[in-house]
Amino acid sequence: MRTTAARLRRRALCALVLLAASGAAAAEEGTGIAGLWATPGFGSLVELAPCAGASAAICGRIAWLWQPNDERGRPRVDRNNPDRAARTRPLVGAEIVMGLRETAPGVWSEGRIYNPDDGRTYTGAIRARGGVLELEGCALRVFCETQTWRRPADVVAAVQRLGR
Repeated sequence: MRTTAARLRRRALCALVLLAASGAAAAEEGTGIAGLWATPGFGSLVELAPCAGASAAICGRIAWLWQPNDERGRPRVDRNNPDRAARTRPLVGAEIVMGLRETAPGVWSEGRIYNPDDGRTYTGAIRARGGVLELEGCALRVFCETQTWRRPADVVAAVQRLGR
């Protein structure tokens, strides 16, 4: 039995994908990883695109948040940023992937990845595998964590298959 919340979540995901698909489809044609990507748990969408002023590099900004507002109803800000001046900037629009270059087929590295959850910037790499991105962030090139990012349309298609 489907709950109202589950139906609303499914409809929201479908609507989001339809809105995003038009802009993302054009971006995807130029660079294999350009376009919108859903983070684990669909907590945010990150838009990857060529960096301004360095078209051979990939940068990424938070385009959408599942929970865009804090507990007071205000837009979420980058409160953990080590730069005090940046702590009031909205998370939507914040650049979190910086200067990754394709160093091998399907591998982008030599850039940085910012994690607004802890306010730290890590060396980073992205590997495109089977329609997903494996995003790796490392501290001191020793302590690494990997996340899998998926296209929003793929997430919605999986949810729809479950609802048959």
